[in-house]
This record gives sequence, C-alpha cells and structure tokens, in this order.
Amino acid sequence: MLIKCFEPVIDKDCKVLILGSAPSVLSRKAEFYYGNPTNRFWKILSAILGVNFIAMSNAEKTAELLRRHIALFDVFASCEIEGSLDSDIKNARFNDIPALIENTDVKTIYITSKKACRDFIGRFGSRLKADGVKIISLPSTSSANRSKFKTDGELLAEWIKLFKI
Repeated sequence: MLIKCFEPVIDKDCKVLILGSAPSVLSRKAEFYYGNPTNRFWKILSAILGVNFIAMSNAEKTAELLRRHIALFDVFASCEIEGSLDSDIKNARFNDIPALIENTDVKTIYITSKKACRDFIGRFGSRLKADGVKIISLPSTSSANRSKFKTDGELLAEWIKLFKI
C-alpha cells in the first residue's frame, strides 16, 4: 500500500526538528503523528517538557510544539508498506528536509527510527552537517522497541541524555 506523510509541523522559529519514518497504520487513522496509543512518543515528550500532550487534541499538540520551537515531520514523503514496521518500507521517496529547514532556526535534527536515520544520513547527512546542523538518533518510542527499553523509565532516561532544546 502506498502511503504519504502528514504535513510538517514547523514555523520559522523552530530550533529543533524531530523526524519519524512514515505514519503507522494507527497514526493514519488518527490523522496525526505517533497516533498509536502504545507508541510512547507523546508520553516521553510530556515527561521531558512537563506538558500533558496525551490529553491534547492534534491542533493543541501542534500549537504547543510550535510554542516550544519544536518541528515535527517524517523522513519519507511516501513509501509502500503493509502494516507499520519500518523494516517493511519499500520504494521510499524522501522529504526535502534541507529545503524545509532552510529559513528556520533548526540546528538539531532528532530521528526516532534507526532505518530512517541511516537512510536520512546517507541522503542528506554531509550537506546538513556542512551547514552546521547536528543529526542525532533517538531510541524509537514504538511499542516494537520494547525489547531494548522495556520500561518507559528506561526509554525516558535515554531520551533525557540525548534530547536538548
């Protein structure tokens, strides 16, 4: 099945960009990023920022992210995938992230998928690093990543080490 990414959450004042790979089945149903209730993204971000993203609507999440100068998008503009596993992504087309952040204050990009990070660095890494942009791989918040970070506390501790705004 061919899927397309959501519109980016970004404005000119954003300082960091968080990238996922592509919307999961449940995210597509929720019509917003990290829409699977078992994905720990909003829970982890809530703990780090001291905001209850879980209780917010998609519009409220967008407004709060922008208020905190955090952009959100996906590495892949479109891809073929059955289900939601990144390992099943085929025929991916990249979003033009360098163009997206060109007129912003984004100097750090966090990527929440190993596959997306590897592919992104291969495609844009040298260009962005030459422009002074840091690219940091964050542990996935997907429930499929529970084998490495069994508890939310373990995952949160790793994010706290890496995620700076």
